[in-house]
Order: sequence, then structure tokens, then C-alpha cells
Amino acid sequence: MQRLSLSILFLFVCSLVCLSQDERQYTFAHYDTDKGLVGHDARAVVQDEEGYMWVGTASGLQRFDGTRFITFQHRIDDLASIPENNIIRLFRDTKNNLWVLTAAGHVGIFDTKHFRFKEVTVPIAKKSFILSAKYITSDSRGHIYLVCMRSELLVYYEKENRFVPAGQLMPLPSNWSILSFCEDISAGKYYLGTDSGLVVLNARTHQLSYRGHNVEKESLIDQLGNIPYMFPMLLDSKHRLWVLTWPPVAGGPSLYCYDRDSHAIILKNYSFWPLIKAYHQPSGMIEQKNGTIWINGGNIFARYLEKDKKFQLVHNGYVSDQSIAFETVSDLKEDREGNLWAATSNNGLYRFNPGREYFLNVHHINRTKNTPGEDAALSFMYDNGTILMGSWRNGIYRYDSSFNNIPVKIKGIIEKNNVDVANMCLGNDGRTVWMGTQLGGLYKYDRITRSATYYDIPAIEHSAVRQVVEDKNGNLWIGTHNYGLFKYTQTGTGYNFNKNVEKIAGVDAHTITAMCVDRNGNLMVATTSNGVYILDSKNAQILQHFNHEGPPHQRLQDYAAFAFCIYDDTTIIIGGCGLNVYNPNKQTITPIRLASNMPTDVKAIQKDRHGYLWVTQSTGLFRIRPDKSNIFIVFDRQDGIMNDHFEISASASLPDGRLVFGGSNQFIVFDPEKMDLDEDSLPNVTIAGFKVQNKPLLVDSLLNLKMIELAPNQNSITIELSSLTFIAASLIKYKLEGIDKNWIQADFSSQAVYPYLPPGTYTFKAFTENSEGNPGKNITTLTIKVKPLYWQTWWFVGLIVFVLLGIFLWVDKLRMQKIKATESVRNRIATSLTEDMSNSLSSINITSELAKRKIDTDRERTKEYINQISDSSNRMVQAMYDMVWSISPENDTLQHTVDRMKNYAAEMESMYTPSIIFQVDEQVKDLYLRMETRYEMLSIYKEAVNNAARHAQAKYIEVDLQSKNSTLTMCIRDDGKGFNVELVELSRGLSEMRRRAGTINAKLALKSEINTGTTVKVIINQ
Repeated sequence: MQRLSLSILFLFVCSLVCLSQDERQYTFAHYDTDKGLVGHDARAVVQDEEGYMWVGTASGLQRFDGTRFITFQHRIDDLASIPENNIIRLFRDTKNNLWVLTAAGHVGIFDTKHFRFKEVTVPIAKKSFILSAKYITSDSRGHIYLVCMRSELLVYYEKENRFVPAGQLMPLPSNWSILSFCEDISAGKYYLGTDSGLVVLNARTHQLSYRGHNVEKESLIDQLGNIPYMFPMLLDSKHRLWVLTWPPVAGGPSLYCYDRDSHAIILKNYSFWPLIKAYHQPSGMIEQKNGTIWINGGNIFARYLEKDKKFQLVHNGYVSDQSIAFETVSDLKEDREGNLWAATSNNGLYRFNPGREYFLNVHHINRTKNTPGEDAALSFMYDNGTILMGSWRNGIYRYDSSFNNIPVKIKGIIEKNNVDVANMCLGNDGRTVWMGTQLGGLYKYDRITRSATYYDIPAIEHSAVRQVVEDKNGNLWIGTHNYGLFKYTQTGTGYNFNKNVEKIAGVDAHTITAMCVDRNGNLMVATTSNGVYILDSKNAQILQHFNHEGPPHQRLQDYAAFAFCIYDDTTIIIGGCGLNVYNPNKQTITPIRLASNMPTDVKAIQKDRHGYLWVTQSTGLFRIRPDKSNIFIVFDRQDGIMNDHFEISASASLPDGRLVFGGSNQFIVFDPEKMDLDEDSLPNVTIAGFKVQNKPLLVDSLLNLKMIELAPNQNSITIELSSLTFIAASLIKYKLEGIDKNWIQADFSSQAVYPYLPPGTYTFKAFTENSEGNPGKNITTLTIKVKPLYWQTWWFVGLIVFVLLGIFLWVDKLRMQKIKATESVRNRIATSLTEDMSNSLSSINITSELAKRKIDTDRERTKEYINQISDSSNRMVQAMYDMVWSISPENDTLQHTVDRMKNYAAEMESMYTPSIIFQVDEQVKDLYLRMETRYEMLSIYKEAVNNAARHAQAKYIEVDLQSKNSTLTMCIRDDGKGFNVELVELSRGLSEMRRRAGTINAKLALKSEINTGTTVKVIINQ
């Protein structure tokens, strides 16, 4: 599992040093049309009871869940839609109704569950009502008021769903027009701001006090009763009444603050002109839950500083993507997390949390050009309550504990210096600070005397000193930018760098990026091109060398190393291309794999007091624990770091626990102790949207169901998730049981998409998880049932099984019938064959007996008997051969039968010299005949041709085969002697042909004339 901060997931944190004492730059999240806002002109914002933010714009009403906007606009064909798109005010009452006011004067309640608008009737007593500015408010008694400024005050009458004049509840002096009012619950009073002055209504005594009529001797009336045109008005938790006024004759707006408890005026006629020096028009005031007072309006956005009793402006103008730029802050509201939401007239919606701004971004100034420094902040050193910072090309700076720039005051270094200091190292004596410079030398700074001495080092040939460290023996190790590693051996009490400086040839690298002395006194050296070297600081012997080659347990993730952090006695963190955990006792290296969507470079590492590692990269900062190396919390410019491009080895840990990291043109400071990353109670996951086939359904109606039932064609769903938090450090995980095997971490879209769900019942589950991987207490569940298609139901499957069983039985029955039919055919064929053979054998037997008797007395008759025996035996052989031929499946087509018939015709022609001609229709050749039909048809043909050729002595025989309308006709004509059909009706040959025709349900027609010929016609229904 990998833990990454989503964009705008956690804190929004402090950005720039104040631009001036009267302005402050906060870190804003910006929502405009590119993020889903329907228009740039945002007029109103409010949070509902569930945590959704509602935004009124000139182009419609929108709901925001932290990830996506849903837009509601007027639709001509829907009377329940909002009456117009230009929303000017939103208000949530004590019953959690969302009131909507439009520019054209429509007032109504928008149902946030079913997304329907119910308009409320407003009587128009004055024509000016439509054009007057108006807003909705309420009191502790549950009354809803519609304030029509300089026109009238109306109260909501729920039974009739209409507003009525509130004169009886809120009486005013004659001809005084209301502008604003607020309730003092503890005193039981209402403060009414009018165009003619302040009015105090005592709800308990029903007395009205105002200038010239102060019946209850209100001190407030005595001091502020004459001030006209009071709007807006606010009574804060400290019982202070804040009033803005801008009479027509005044040159600009002014502010009053009256302490009701002390009856003293805290601010009187306070003007914003000295701050803004341009036209401005305050229109709103709010108090945060922490007591902070804010004012917003046209060209003004300011915070009240309690200690200074003055206002500080929020810087207006683009500085970065986290700044705010506006013409008018139309509305300002606080949500339940303490975020402030600012709706602006020209740049959409902004969100920030002034109470959770933890990162301080510090820019140094180029003292020569008097412009912000453009080069890197590289080194830091705590110095007696102040902090020294060394930058590249801009010199050395000093800051106080609040990181205000103060004079450097170092003897030996001019105030407006441009000394390039890449590294600072505290010596063993606790007072000496060694500073490596770009010129190839060292400054020795004495923290007590605040004096510095520069030493040139000839041996390094003016190569920039990137790193310097003092070992336990007082020797200095000097890492250069392009000339490798050097050691200075200290002898005596002074320092002489003209000698005792030796190059460490065993370290094969030009650029040294980091060095440290471990707890065993060994020197660790990081290089850009050859990994990490570990040296014995006494004799400069190389003890270990780690790079991206070698055994797996002693291998870095790449060749470059940039940072070290001594975590404990057995753990040293090596940063470079990834993180590596080095155990100096076991001499092993274990990699920490960064998340796949994170860069692999590591610039600097610091450990906080709770054992967390804070690691900078080229694109941000992340937090991790070595024992929980799969959990990352990432911070970048989205979280208030103005420049998240950090530098190599540019970091420090201050005595008070704050951490400092240097970037390309600034550095950041923050206190990990004050960063509330782990919420005690995580929010539940809210089902913010449910789409079927990409069409949204009403979530509230769905959640009231025990089970969401979907039709078979509704099997593509999208579930939109939200924790309804905007800065909390929590992520969402979900799983659809039956589909997902493991929990899935929601991405930035916070959607669970299932493009196809098979029929079945599923349980969707989702929960939140904090930065340590601890889950929330509650799991949100949703039961979903996708109905099957009719052919997927149990009854349909049963019906199919029943039908298949019936078909099987029917097919089996047909198979048995076919077997029986085949058996019957076989029986008939066997019977026919038996009869033929029996008749032939019987004839042979009789004829042979006669032949034996006549062999001695009548030789001619004996020859005749022998010929009959030969004919009978030949007939029997032919019958047996025809039977075998007809049984073969290879002879199923009529073409094979025709071929068989032609072979027989050839035999007859050779024996009796008739001319046999075939007339065969082309369609006949492809016909398939049953075995029995084939056999009987061939037998009839042979009988007819044999009779014509042998007995009728025909010279010409025509065989005609035709197929028409599923009928096969075989016609055999000859020109033989013919015969009398009636006389031969009972002859053996004719009877046999009729029997065979009857066997295959064929019609047999016989026509013969003496001396003319015979015609045999067989009609077979296929």
C-alpha cells in the first residue's frame, strides 16, 4: 500500500512572508470553471447539514462534495427546477432548509435531497422591492426574515408558504427603512440598522429605543444611535457589536465596534482608506468559531488583529496558483472544518484555512539589486537564537526566530555580502562554524565573538566547496564540486591550509554531495556518480563502498547519493535515487521503494522528534517512517509550499524542533509538532452520487432502500464517493464484494466504476483511512442487486432443461423409430432375399431333379433344365449383390442408382443386343433415396428390362427418370412383342413388381400391346 496526499488533501499552509505589515498572503485552493464551477461569478456559498458546499452563481446553483460539482439550472419543462439561474443569496436555517434568492426576486427553498425547488410567495408592497438588495436571516425563535434593504422587513409564515410584513414582530419608527439587524440572545434584544439610525428592540419588554426616543436609556443608542445607513451588522461571541456605515454624504465606508459589556467604543469611525487607497465597499462580516472577525466586499477582504486593534488585508492579486485575486468577495462562510470559503464576482470560488497554515515560505533579498533572490538557499546554522542562511550568489543572511530578516553582523564579512556558502558545519567545540564557499576556501566563524576568518585552500584549486565536516579528531574533510574529496589534518592550535591537505584518491568521484560522521566515528561520503564511501577517519582507509552494483544486500538503487540522516545506532538513511536503510553493524542496505507516481530523487532528509523522516525532492516534500515505509504523505505547492523544487543537502533541524529545507529561490520552515495530520475521528464515506448507464439517480431515495434493485440492462454503475472533508488527511478505500477481491484506494476522481455487473446481489463497502493507515470506525455499505435477464432466471433455466429433456426424449424416440424402421427394412429385405433365394433354390432343386431324370433319355430337355438352373442361380447371385449394394450409405444418391442401372443395361445389351437409352433429368441426380426405396426400385427396373430384352425380344428400350413436385417417376418403354396384360396378371414377374412397388408405397402402372411394346411406369413419392 502506498499513501499519497491527493491534490488539496491535507493542510493548506502558510505561503509567503507578509508582503507588508498590513497585508498577508494566505494559501488558497481555487475552484473555477476548469474545476467544474459553472461560471466565474460566484455570489453565495453555504454548507448544508451533511457537509456539502452549495454555491450560488450567475449561471446556476451548484453542489460541491470536495471532488465534483453538480449543477442545477432552470428548465422550462420542469416546474420544480430553480426559477432562474442568477442566484444572489443562499441561507441555511435551523431546520436545515436551503433558502435561495434570485436576482429577479424569486425566493424559495431548495430540497437538497430530491433537488426540487419550492417557491415562497412574497407580497410586493413596494415596487422598489424587486430591485432592492435583500437577504434572509433568522432569530433564536425560529423566525425566518426576508430583509428588503431600504424597503421592508418580512417574516415567513410556513402554513401558507408565504412571507408577510414583520411590523408586529419588528416595529420601526415611522418612515425609517431597515437595512440590517442582529439578535442579542443573552440580552433578549434586537439591534436594527436603518437608514436613519440604530434601533434597539427589547423583546422582553417590547420597548423600542432609538435617537430621541431612548426609553430604556440604552448606552448603545447614546453612543451610536445617530449613525445612519448601518449595513452590515454583527454581534460577536465577545458581545461586541460591529457596524459598517456609509452615509450618502460620506466619502467612504467606516467601521464601529461597540463592547456591549463595558459600554465602550473599541473602534470609532475606522477607515480602510489607509490600507486600500482605492474604491472599496464592505458588504459582509463574519466571525469564525475561533473568534476571528473578517470583513468582505468590493475590493476588500480583511482580518481583524485583536492585539493590534486593526485590520490586516488579505493580499489581492496573483502571486501564485495559491493566491487570491478578486474584484468583489461577494460572500464569505466558514465550514465545519474551519475552512473559509470566499465567493468572488470574477474568479469563482476560493477556500483557505487560516488556522492551519503551517509552512512558512521565506524569500531572501538580493541586496545588490534589492529584488527577491533568484538563487538557491543551500545551508543553515542555528546561531544563538538566530538562524544563518547561506545562499548561492546572494550571500549570507541572518533571521530571527520568527524568520524576519535581520543584520548579519559578522566581523570579517560585509553586511551586503555575496559570499556563496554551500555548506555550514558546527565544529567539535560548539562555537566554531565552518562555511564552505564557491571560491574554493573556508570561513571559520566564531559564534561567540561573531567574527569570521577566511582560509584559502590551494590544494583544491579553487573548486567550490560543497561539503565540509569535522571528525572526532578535529580534522576537516572537504568535499568539492568537481575535484573530489580532501582531508585537512589538524596539527597544533592554528590552521594552515597551505599544508596538511591531501586528496583522497580512493574516492573515485568528482562531486561530493553530502558527508557525515557516524556514531562509530567513520566518515560517510555521498557522490553524484559512484555511490557512497565509508572511510576510517583516522587513516582515510576505505572501509566500504556501496553503489548500484554488488550483492543485493549491499546495493544502492542507483549510482547517485545526495543525503544522509543518522536515524539511530543501527540505522542510517541514505537518500539519492530513492531511499536506502543502511545498518552499519550488519553492513547491509535495504531499499525503501517510493510510490510509483512519485519521483525517485531525494534531495535532503531530516528526522523529527517523533521518528518521522521528512524528505525533500525536486517536486515536493513527503513524510515517512522507516518502520512503515509503505505510508507516504506528500506535500507540494498545492499545500502551501510556494516553490517545491528543493536543493541537495539543503536542510537543518532547529533546537525547538522546527525543520528548515532550502529550495531554488527560497526556503521553508515548519514545526512537525503543530501539523495535525492524523485526525482522531475519521469521517464516514458519503455516497455523493450514483449513476446507472451514466445517468444519475437520486442518492437520497436510493439510500433509503434496503437494497438497490437494477434491471438487467442497468448493469453499468458509477458510485461517486466523498468524505465531505476538504482538508482532512484521509483517503477512501472501497470494495464491491463479489467483484473486487481486495480493497481499492480511490483516485482523485473518488469514483468506483463498474462498467459491467453480472446478475447477482453485491455489497458495496467504503471507509476512510488516515495517513498512518488506520481505518475509520464506520464502514459505509450499499446493497445492490442486478436482476437477471429472463433467460438467466431459475425458472427459465428449469424450462430450458425441461425442453431439452423433452427434445432429448423426442430425438431418442425418433432414433428408436429409425432403428425400428431400419430393422423393419432389414427384415423386409431379408424376407425378400429369403423368398428370392428360396424360390430360386426351390426352382433349382426341381429343375435339377428333372435334369437328372432326363439326362439319359432326353438330352435336349436336359440342356434346357440346365439353362434354367443357371438362370435361377444367376438371379439369386444378382439379388444378393443388389442387396449388399443398396445397404451401402455411399450409394444414397440417385446418381449412384442410375450408374448401377446403366451397368445392368450394359450386361443386357451384351447378352440380348437391345439398345437401351437413358433419359435422366438433371435434378434427379442429386436426389437421396432410402435404402429400401433404392433396392426395390432397382429390382423393379431389372425385372422390367430383363423381361423386355429376354422375353419380349425388344430391340429398343428407353429408361426415363424425372423429378417433379417431390415425385420421382421411372418409366421403362420397349418395342418388344408385347403381351396381354389380363392373361399375365397373375404371373410371377408382374406379381413381384407389384409387391416391390407396394413395399415402398409407389404406384406401378403397366401397359402393353401385342407387337407394339410394353410400358412400365413407377411413381415414387419422396
